[in-house]
Amino acid sequence: MMEKPLDETVNRQIDSNIQKWGSIAAFVLAIAFFVPGSIYLVGNLRTAIGPFAYHLADFLYGPVWSVSLITMIFALREKIGNHAQRRMSLALLSGFISAGMMVAVAFIRSSNRQYHILHPELNLQDSVPVLLIWGTLITGLTSVGWHFLGWAQILIGSANYGLHQMPRQLSLLYFAAGLVSLFVYLFPFAEGLGILLGMVIGIWQGVLLWKANSN
Repeated sequence: MMEKPLDETVNRQIDSNIQKWGSIAAFVLAIAFFVPGSIYLVGNLRTAIGPFAYHLADFLYGPVWSVSLITMIFALREKIGNHAQRRMSLALLSGFISAGMMVAVAFIRSSNRQYHILHPELNLQDSVPVLLIWGTLITGLTSVGWHFLGWAQILIGSANYGLHQMPRQLSLLYFAAGLVSLFVYLFPFAEGLGILLGMVIGIWQGVLLWKANSN
């Protein structure tokens, strides 16, 4: 029996590691879609663990979500890039823009909260101009993040559709999630649906990448 060339063995090991990390990133992305929003909705800064919970939400919503998204897309590009190189490269670029916006939102939220805590005498929570500017800034940046996430999802779905690299149903789910994400800036209530679809995609994609790495 002939031994495989060393370069081929090394390349296969690298590909396997990329798929493994892509799978882990997809699972983490599913968690990062759900947990931060739950904390923002029900969290209370006045409790003993309130500040820590919000810091955790900011960390998951920004850095963790962003790194997971980029890692997952990168793994997918390595898996199917030869068949749809331009579309997957554009998906990765859109993912970077989306990730940058989400990190910015998380850091702005954290900085604003810390300033409120350090300067309670200013009563900024009761200032109408501050609340208007804050709400507009956060909503705008978040909408940009969702919009470019939508393009990334549509490009991934398009690149995979018909290539048999993943189930066609998952490609269609990417399309559906992308259409929702694209228009969150017009219909903010659609963000909840986008989160749900993002969680499903993350779990499904993670399972597929993990199985591909195991084979």
